[in-house]
Amino acid sequence: MVMVERYGVPSTKIIGLMKSWQVPFRNVQKGDRLLVMTDDAMDPMVWQSAMAAIAERGAEVTLAMYPKRAYHCADPSPMAVAAAKEADVVVALTTTALNSGTPGLRSIRGEGGGSGRTPIWLMEEVTVEILTEGGGRATVEDLEKICDLQRRVGEIYDKGKKIHVTTKFGSDLTADISGMPAGHSADRWGRMPFERNEKTGKLGSGTWPFGEIHIEPAPGTANGTIVWDTTSHYPPGRWRDPVALIIKNGRVVDIQGGSEADQVRWYLETYGDDNCWLVGGEIAVGTNHKCWPAMGMMRNDKKALGAMHFGIGHGADRGQVKSNLRLEGIAARVTIVVDDNKVVCEDGKFKV
Repeated sequence: MVMVERYGVPSTKIIGLMKSWQVPFRNVQKGDRLLVMTDDAMDPMVWQSAMAAIAERGAEVTLAMYPKRAYHCADPSPMAVAAAKEADVVVALTTTALNSGTPGLRSIRGEGGGSGRTPIWLMEEVTVEILTEGGGRATVEDLEKICDLQRRVGEIYDKGKKIHVTTKFGSDLTADISGMPAGHSADRWGRMPFERNEKTGKLGSGTWPFGEIHIEPAPGTANGTIVWDTTSHYPPGRWRDPVALIIKNGRVVDIQGGSEADQVRWYLETYGDDNCWLVGGEIAVGTNHKCWPAMGMMRNDKKALGAMHFGIGHGADRGQVKSNLRLEGIAARVTIVVDDNKVVCEDGKFKV
């Protein structure tokens, strides 16, 4: 990030960008229809290079650009949503996070796609440097290594009933993680992203940079404290003071800290609904060894190896907690223990 801050992004970065798209777009082929969805705050070099890389594969690619949304998880413009329904895949290159809990995104995912749903390749908040010098440098071999780690973690989650999350900044939370289908986590997170469905031939799901495994607590079971010690979707940037979420029976009952805590509270009260205070959300740990250590950028920090992003609001897995937004924040290094004796990671270092 020092280079960008000092010199800006030179046009020659297009060379590295074209290289970075080769892995996520490796299975795109002639006849595929992809919609690049972006907003007017995104670096044009990002979406232009993505479109060029898709076109290079022989696919049909269309751009839908709309004004930046006022808050994360707000729906794209109705015209962009309508265009997305004609696509085989939506490539999300927006500067605000998207969430399948909103009506527009639900309607997109409910259309076509490889298994009766349109995949949305989540790449929101990505930057040129993340793509060319951070997690976007991952090779196919890196993805295989990441998927193997995620499968091993998933096997522990699939057999577990309770999760205990702690960090050196004061996070200390327990929750019930039982009740998911057998083998769900190992199967979901052990699969390579951006692959084609063997039965239909259609493209499947993926995120870029790739690399996280999450589990959603059973509603009403999360108790304790989660401390976001680095950043959140709002307010952006590296924080001066940590923010503590006090959680009782699956609901945030208090937010403690300095000015950042005041802003988090304002954000939820202004743009959220009653359910956005629920857990919900996800307990996720980053698995991408090519990402930088947590630095105040959500697209990097949520994928960074051993960092946790903890979300409140709309559930990522169970479909029981529904809200108009999900707010995620980062703990730079996390310790996760399942059923009191299976250590998944300790202070950001994986033990599986």
